[in-house]
Order: sequence, then structure tokens, then C-alpha cells
Amino acid sequence: MKNIVYFLSAVVLIPTLLLGKDPAVFDTQWIPSQPEVLTYHSKSNQGDGLYQVSIMKRDTIIEAYINIISPGFTKTVSGIMAFDMQPIQSTGKIFVGNQVMMDTKCFYESNTLRITTVMMPYNRVVTDTLTYAKPLIDFSEIPFLVRMIHIEKGAQYAFTSLNPQTNALVPLMLKVTGEGYAQKIDCYKVELNDFEGKSIYWVEKSMRHRVMLVEQPESHRITELLQ
Repeated sequence: MKNIVYFLSAVVLIPTLLLGKDPAVFDTQWIPSQPEVLTYHSKSNQGDGLYQVSIMKRDTIIEAYINIISPGFTKTVSGIMAFDMQPIQSTGKIFVGNQVMMDTKCFYESNTLRITTVMMPYNRVVTDTLTYAKPLIDFSEIPFLVRMIHIEKGAQYAFTSLNPQTNALVPLMLKVTGEGYAQKIDCYKVELNDFEGKSIYWVEKSMRHRVMLVEQPESHRITELLQ
């Protein structure tokens, strides 16, 4: 499950690779000035849960918050980004039972990424500093890529993103694999491969670009928008 995310309105270009086409175009004009909160019900063999996200315009930055909640497990992610979708800072916390098992903080500045991870309950601290030449996609932005990017039949994108589990920069691949209906809404079917594996997003074609359904084959998880 996942919680809340805030983004800013603007159409921005990032020098990301669109395979065989022009650089990726991010469209955020549809984002409202008040939080748009979307709540999902998630089902898997490990149990059911909730996933909630929110998005809004906020001054000169984009703020993101995501929560995943299931029995005995909670994951909370937040992020702050510039108008051009470049990350400024992010946090990620994983709770198992009543204990924080991992608390990660990332700070981006001048092509340098500083990462601090605290492992609980042992209070072990791991720090890393990475340098990068190209714009990155932070882990707090991943659930929103399919809503921001221009998608059409056959489109494919390649990004670089951070894997907060290993503090390494890794590929993130996105491609439109088809079209169809989810909850009677006309959607694009978008496959996204990141550090957590493959996810299939059903994204409505209308202006709001809501994610209607997410399928994660490896974990046998289905996440569906509550309307």
C-alpha cells in the first residue's frame, strides 16, 4: 500500500532516452492545486492491504508521499522534486511489526546524491555518496512516471534510477505494451521494470491519467483503484 504524493503543473523536458523517438516529455498541467488522493485495495497471497497516493501543486516544488499498508508491514515514502521532475530529496521507511527496519534519506545536489540508511533495531548506519551525469528518477517518483510521461502505442523509455535497497544506480525501463479496459475505463497497458521487478500499470487515456490497476506478476499482487 502506499500513501500521498504531490506534483507541480508544467510541461517539462528531461534528456531521457525514448527509444527511437524524441526525449521524454513530462506533462503535469493536469495536476490540481489541492491534493488529489487516490486509494487502492491490494490483494496477494501474502494478504490484503491498502495503497494510497496523493498529488498536488505546491509553490515551487513537487512533494510526494506514498504509503503501503498490509498486516504487519508498512512502507512510507516521501519525496521533494523540482518542476522538471529532478529529485531534491526523499525518504523511505519500512516498518515490520512496530519496529522501523530501514530508514533511508536521499539528498540530491549538483549531480551528487548523498544517501543515509539506518538499519533497525541494530542502529547500523550506512552512508554512500554517488555522482551522476544524467537526470535521475528517484524511487519516490516511480509510481507517477506513467501519469507524467507521454504514452502511446509502442512507446518505450529508458531511465536511470536509484535502488534504495543497495544504494546503486540501476536501469528503469518503461514500455507501452497494449490497450484495453480496466474498471470499464479505456486504458493503456504499460510495463515498468525497476529494482522491485516487473509491474503492469493500466493507465486511463483521459486527461487525469489515473492508474486504474497494477499487476505485479512476481508477487502475484493485484492493486485496484477504489472509486
